Amino acid sequence: MSNQTITCPLPANLSPLSPNGFNFSISKLPDLTFFAQTVNLPGMTFGDPMQANPFASVAIPGDHITYDTLNVQYLIDSEMKNYLGIYNWLIALGFPQTYTQYTNFVDSQAANVYSELAKNYSDATLQILTPNNGSAALVQFVDLFPVSLDSMTFNTTNSDVQYLVGNATFRYSYYKFL
Repeated sequence: MSNQTITCPLPANLSPLSPNGFNFSISKLPDLTFFAQTVNLPGMTFGDPMQANPFASVAIPGDHITYDTLNVQYLIDSEMKNYLGIYNWLIALGFPQTYTQYTNFVDSQAANVYSELAKNYSDATLQILTPNNGSAALVQFVDLFPVSLDSMTFNTTNSDVQYLVGNATFRYSYYKFL
């Protein structure tokens, strides 16, 4: 047996990343930015189909990435602007009563969007901060849209003021680090 010593080099940065430091914004929902409390950096899955041979099935790299949903938890502001922003976006996409719900929403979008389909989406940005409040990473979510908005529960039996917290779930095409 050899007397070799295995050394493990120390990384240049020994500071762990804090989950408390982030900034999050959605272009179509400016009233949500200040009140965002929890945002996840979604996971992703790369398919691994099995290729059969005479001896065993072997996993091979797939050709599609599936992204998990983006979940945002936020304090609902006293005028409900951030909640109503998501609500109105969902109503416009689903137009449950009339088609004008969608056209009114689309007409209110920025004039610099070039296609009607692009008006359904928004980009979002998650800035992950270092312990010194510097930027560790900037993540852009492309073609984001809401898919769910949780209910709000009002309760007169609370002895302390417990502010309402909203939860929304979004889908997107992909995300990238800038």
